[in-house]
Amino acid sequence: MKIPDYYRQFQTDTKKEEDKSPKENFQNKSVQLSEKPQQKKVDDKTKIFQGNGFTLNQLEDWEDKTLYTLLGPVTDGIQHNVIIDVERDVPFETLEEYAEWHIKTLENELKSCTLLKRGEIKLTNGTDAYEAIFSWYPSDEIRIYQQQIFVLVEKTAFKMTASFTKRTRQTIGPAVERMMLSFNPTNPKKK
Repeated sequence: MKIPDYYRQFQTDTKKEEDKSPKENFQNKSVQLSEKPQQKKVDDKTKIFQGNGFTLNQLEDWEDKTLYTLLGPVTDGIQHNVIIDVERDVPFETLEEYAEWHIKTLENELKSCTLLKRGEIKLTNGTDAYEAIFSWYPSDEIRIYQQQIFVLVEKTAFKMTASFTKRTRQTIGPAVERMMLSFNPTNPKKK
């Protein structure tokens, strides 16, 4: 039976939909524009959160607990990194109190941890800082050296942590330490 030309436009393709490439499916489907339903105007109490390359309206009673991680090379079986933790409104009056609290916490939590060095240092910009260097064994075969640098500006505290093997403490360690010492806190009360 011959189908009139007018009705041929409604005839389905004999090729199955699943046999078509995604490109063919996309080209053959017509775009359906749907109207978005009107959203109610809600007056949330927000503040602008500025992330790394984005912003959003953060609810005011929410707290930013961002950890910053800078990844370095994988060497001697570990991923080298520097982790920067920002803590606002800390209950400590001095930098030493803040650092010692973290040192004691780490010693209590990591039983195989040995404190190798601790003391006051200065960042490149002259800001007071406190340093702690530990060694510990996450497994029988690997010994990790961890360097922490603590900074306290008003009631905002910063903790930077870098991890190394015995060898990489000597090879990339000095460059990583210079990077950490270049830390420059700006506007700690913001956010």
